[in-house]
Amino acid sequence: MKLEIQITGGEPTDAELQAYIERGRESNPCRELIGIKIAFDVDFADIEYTYSPIPNEQRVCIGGMLAKFRSFNSAKQAEYLERTFNDL
Repeated sequence: MKLEIQITGGEPTDAELQAYIERGRESNPCRELIGIKIAFDVDFADIEYTYSPIPNEQRVCIGGMLAKFRSFNSAKQAEYLERTFNDL
């Protein structure tokens, strides 16, 4: 997939741009880097990375919830319903 790059407020050197991209890939190696937004402000650069979404198969495995809901006993169903899920 092509990496989408948006730059505002200045122009980075090729070495700086490559370092920003490598940092994004190394900070989250399990997901593909699909976008980067760089906003220069005098001596600082604000960087926002965008990654590919997590596949549903991986979400199911998180937290050990491998079985179907109907197969849980009533205590496990209650525990499952009380869980709070983070938006990814």
